[in-house]
Amino acid sequence: MGLIKETDERFIGIEKKIGLFVAAAVIGILVAVAAVGLQSDIFTSKTRIYLIADSGQGINEGTAVKLSGFKIGKVKRLYLDDAAKVKVELSIKTKYMRWIRTDSDARLIKEGFIGDSVIEITPGSAKAKDVREDGIIAFERTRGLGEIAAELKDELKPALSDIKQIVGYINDPQGDVRQTLKSLRIAAEGLPATKQRLDSLLADADKGVNTSAKKIDALLDSAKQTINSVDGLAKKVDKDIPAILERANKSVENIQKTTEEIKKATEQAAPQIPSMIEKGNDIAEGAKEVVDSVKKTWPVRLFIKTPEEKTLEVDSYE
Repeated sequence: MGLIKETDERFIGIEKKIGLFVAAAVIGILVAVAAVGLQSDIFTSKTRIYLIADSGQGINEGTAVKLSGFKIGKVKRLYLDDAAKVKVELSIKTKYMRWIRTDSDARLIKEGFIGDSVIEITPGSAKAKDVREDGIIAFERTRGLGEIAAELKDELKPALSDIKQIVGYINDPQGDVRQTLKSLRIAAEGLPATKQRLDSLLADADKGVNTSAKKIDALLDSAKQTINSVDGLAKKVDKDIPAILERANKSVENIQKTTEEIKKATEQAAPQIPSMIEKGNDIAEGAKEVVDSVKKTWPVRLFIKTPEEKTLEVDSYE
């Protein structure tokens, strides 16, 4: 087999092609490294701070660190110090350090009930000083579900015991509750009979009311008739009184005329007069008594006015 000629067209400029391929590969590797670095914040300025915890439970390398719910860093590493406390190193992006001050504190919380653990840092007040490199902030561990369940268990034990006693008291056949329910059942069974008796009593009462109403109506009708009779009688008496008074006045006038005639006759016949005068006086007195009696009767006296007293007029000599 013959040697390939150096002037073979397939190998012309091969050095440049290999150089371009290598350069592209290097650029790709650099871009990938840059992307990974940017994603992992390798090229971002960071500040190292610490927190001290009694236990490292729930805290791992890479655990997110958040401020007001926004990720600002992560746990870089954790280890035991000389006092057997867990010293946690936090890597915080420097641009967020202006909100972390000496009065800020960190808490280990769960994102939801079954979410990952997160270290949440609270913003400090404006009056507090900034936390510098390698500074330490306070740490507080929130209670987990197990701790909350244990606490609830201790608190619920007395309540469960009381509930058990109450249930036992209710289920006791000789207890007050069962006896009360039994009495209520007996009373409920007697309700239909009681209802029937009440219906009967109401029916009787209704009949009595109707009877009384009829009697009252009859009594009112009778009273109305009596009132009408009295009214008619009063009208009749009212109509007859003027005639009675007129006849009484005529009788008085006749008596007066008779008396005058007797007086004249007496003057003419003096010897026979005394006895006639006495008879006339007796007749006049009897007539007066009759008139007075009539005036005092109930219907008549209502229409007779009492005579007014008058003073005698005295002549003046002035």
